[in-house]
Amino acid sequence: VGLLYSLLVGQTYGFVYSQQEALYYALYNEVTEAKSLLEQISLVSRGRSILYPRLLKDMSNYVRQDLCSLRKDPAILLSARPVDD
Repeated sequence: VGLLYSLLVGQTYGFVYSQQEALYYALYNEVTEAKSLLEQISLVSRGRSILYPRLLKDMSNYVRQDLCSLRKDPAILLSARPVDD
């Protein structure tokens, strides 16, 4: 019974760890893309005084609403369907 329990706990720990690792990799990739987008915004809107503040506001909303939503339980984020985001 002890060996079976050890195998089950080991498999469960490995599964949970791989889910958490995938979440952190996805978050890292998302932040990298957001930084790249911010650089592109500054290059594209150079000299366009009306467009630049609007794009920065939209980028700020994206970071605040999407990237900072990790206050939720990661297990719930992973199990949610994309339409529930």
